[in-house]
Amino acid sequence: MDGKQLKTFLEQAVTVIKDFFPASSLAFIPLLYSTMVWAIKRKEDLKAEVSGLKLWLEPEMLDNKPDEFILNFFEKQPDLRQAFKTEVENRDLKSLRQYFRALYSILGIGEPFLQSLFSEELSRGDYRLIAVQFDMRLSRALSEIKAAEKKPELWPAIKKIGENFLSLGWTWMSEKELRARLRAILAKNVRPEEGE
Repeated sequence: MDGKQLKTFLEQAVTVIKDFFPASSLAFIPLLYSTMVWAIKRKEDLKAEVSGLKLWLEPEMLDNKPDEFILNFFEKQPDLRQAFKTEVENRDLKSLRQYFRALYSILGIGEPFLQSLFSEELSRGDYRLIAVQFDMRLSRALSEIKAAEKKPELWPAIKKIGENFLSLGWTWMSEKELRARLRAILAKNVRPEEGE
């Protein structure tokens, strides 16, 4: 399968699930992207994996990380070390802990929904903006998903998209390479049409 076939598949997937979300939805593309990653990983519980509610609704998991773990997270990643140079050099753990709460799920764990939700900022390396907007944007996206869940067909439709994606034969590609290709196609070519 080539890139054109993948683009066509994603456009068809957009057609299937666009009716569940408003045209300006923050959650739409991250949900679609997460579905493909879920399919690659072949997880059992699509809803839990894609919406990631458990991770985000248990902030104590992140709040209880030791200071050295947090400092190491920022020091070991060159982009983060540069973006938060002053805080890292001054060992300003109060500030770093706040940034960590937003950035660890995206960069440390590699949570696909969040990576897609903040894909533009990630591509620019605007980590401070991610941290500032994290709670507000995530809350809005999760609210959109909750509203869409009122239609009982949402999760079966999304699961079918994931299963159909697997049948296209992309499993030979590495997950990292496939994630990059999916991000590129979704960011540039596949958007729900305004007003539809």
